[in-house]
Amino acid sequence: MKLNLLIVEDVEQLVGSWKEKLDFYSVEGHPTYSITPYFVTNLSEAEKALENSKFDAAVIDIRLDEKGQQTYNGNEVLAKLSHNSLTVCAVYTGEPGSEVIEDHLKDFIRVFDKGDGEGIERILKWLDEKADMISAIQTMQSSFNRTMAHAFTRSIWPRWSYWLENDGPIETEKALTRHMATHLHASYLSNEGLGAHPEEYFFIPPLQEHLDTGDIIYQGGKFEIIITPRCDILRRKSETSTYQLITLLDRSEEWNALKEKLANKRENGTPNQIKKASNELKKFTNHNGETGGHFIQSFRVNINGEEKNFGPFYAQFNMLHSIERSDENKQELLETRIASLSNEFVPSLVERLGAYFSRIGTPDYSHPE
Repeated sequence: MKLNLLIVEDVEQLVGSWKEKLDFYSVEGHPTYSITPYFVTNLSEAEKALENSKFDAAVIDIRLDEKGQQTYNGNEVLAKLSHNSLTVCAVYTGEPGSEVIEDHLKDFIRVFDKGDGEGIERILKWLDEKADMISAIQTMQSSFNRTMAHAFTRSIWPRWSYWLENDGPIETEKALTRHMATHLHASYLSNEGLGAHPEEYFFIPPLQEHLDTGDIIYQGGKFEIIITPRCDILRRKSETSTYQLITLLDRSEEWNALKEKLANKRENGTPNQIKKASNELKKFTNHNGETGGHFIQSFRVNINGEEKNFGPFYAQFNMLHSIERSDENKQELLETRIASLSNEFVPSLVERLGAYFSRIGTPDYSHPE
């Protein structure tokens, strides 16, 4: 597995140590990576490297010499990588605590102390431990690149003149970005015959900065989901308008029982018993035939400083309530929002909700004796 490694280090002795350790790493038995290192000593060299190359991983010294002056420009390199790439980053510094790492990146970026004597070995071991994630990122990027190339050359490029005919470059660039994203979404929608992974159900944390249909709220130990139409959320019609929410009922006990049953049948049961147990689990994910409930996959989120699994749930359409659409309530919903259904799964929730409330019902049939 190839690894392009950016090393931001201005101490010549340490650069030599890196080269020596990388040489040893490459001849050790079955190394995880074939590493191509790229050494830079300051911010401007790092910026040029990032303009011309993509890196799978980076090791960054925070304190850098810039024209004879000591700076903390390593933080700028770290920020550029964090905000503009999918590069796995390690900080290698003699001043732990001088690094500036945003809260949501603290589990993604590891800090190593130059003073421990074995920092380079520890970093290489840490990168080995991240091999699965780095491989997944590489595969994803390669797949995206192939799909974008196919979409652009087949669909967009032949019609390029129409794109520029009525709009200027800025409008066209924005439209092209949206159009390419749409092509990517449609290309991967079939998922090559595989079912959706549970993580695909949600945006965690929520993607939008504003409230949206499908936002999941956690208040007072209870989960709810916003079902107010997006158009109503974005266009405030009157002071008396409301937000509508429905309760998510925890069905984890039944779910776990069905999973345990399937596991037992796979170990001790017949093929027919295994198939029956598998169908029962699948039926549960298809709302179990309930018209008033909609299956919501389980998710893992951090609540009150503790990360836990919750659900799965049934969104209970008969447990609906409205709250006044005030600035205070809006802010409270935003502060207690912990996840959002992804775009692929919001329509099915809304469709079943509409079907539930549009029922008229008929009397039960009674056949004469």
